[in-house]
Amino acid sequence: MKTKKLKHLFLAFITLLALGCSDGEDGAIGPQGEQGVAGSNGTNGQDGNANVRSLTYDLSAVSGTFYDQSIPEFTQEVIDNDAILGYLKLNGSSRLYPIPNTNLTPLGIDVRTFIELEKYSMDFYNRNASTTFSVTAGQLDELRIVIIASTNRSGEQQDILSKLKTEGVDINDYYAVMKYFNK
Repeated sequence: MKTKKLKHLFLAFITLLALGCSDGEDGAIGPQGEQGVAGSNGTNGQDGNANVRSLTYDLSAVSGTFYDQSIPEFTQEVIDNDAILGYLKLNGSSRLYPIPNTNLTPLGIDVRTFIELEKYSMDFYNRNASTTFSVTAGQLDELRIVIIASTNRSGEQQDILSKLKTEGVDINDYYAVMKYFNK
């Protein structure tokens, strides 16, 4: 019996609660609160250039007279419009050699390059002996590719390179190019 009374009392309470709410309009919106204290600005970083991309590939396992590096960023638009610079780093050296290159020291080889859709190819040869040159695994360290986007998209890669030369940037020096573009 007590359980029934409690049950009826609970139902009555819920009904009263549900029906007791008014269906009137909301009150007026209050005044705008005060503006909070502004946070401190962070340290500004070095400006970069969104039009320049630098890609690095590990070549330590490469061997043979010819090598193809897959580079998905080489779209037809990039090939047609942008300047593409290549640099090769040899194992045990901190120096980056521009490629294509003749007499790449200390190996004493020439490197010819070919750019195709999504591919950068390197042909190793000895021009003095008119023969191919076979690199062994461990002689090469890495390939760095720099893609400098054209701002006018009219296929004027030479304009980009001419501008760099006019401004005193040695495009054969990877670090000079990166410094110029704040990379």
